[in-house]
Amino acid sequence: MKIIIIVQTILAYCIGIGSLLVVNTIMNSILRRRFQIEEKNLAYGIFQVGIILSTAIILSSVIDPGVNAIRLMNQDGFTMSSIVASSGFVILFVIIGIFATFVTIAGSVFTLFQITHVNEWEEIKNNNTTIAIISAAVILGLSLIMDDYVGHLCEVIVPYPEVLNIR
Repeated sequence: MKIIIIVQTILAYCIGIGSLLVVNTIMNSILRRRFQIEEKNLAYGIFQVGIILSTAIILSSVIDPGVNAIRLMNQDGFTMSSIVASSGFVILFVIIGIFATFVTIAGSVFTLFQITHVNEWEEIKNNNTTIAIISAAVILGLSLIMDDYVGHLCEVIVPYPEVLNIR
């Protein structure tokens, strides 16, 4: 049982570092190229913080289902097939988490930017930190709401054994 805690810690760290790097790189390349945002823009940095924290919040919810899949698949000991199967579940959960992160960020930004009468991208480009803080807060707020549900979605995929259904 002690090894599963070590595996869980290593898994959380690897998923965290890898996912944050992937999401941050993709979002930076898309946003900087599309909106020509300067490198030294405080407002964009604040907006980025919202994206990074959002990614961390949502992806933290896929760790427990991943560990549960590892535990379930390796109950009889670690074999090559059980390791491959449990790794497949973990990879699937990370993909679900990254996809949910992009949907959450895009959904919150699109919704906020549609309901206001301000061009938020232009304001962020012009280093308006107030708009950036509000935008980051909306992204974080929706991420906190979606956090558990992304984890529940992954948990449903874990092939738990059937439990006696008493009616």
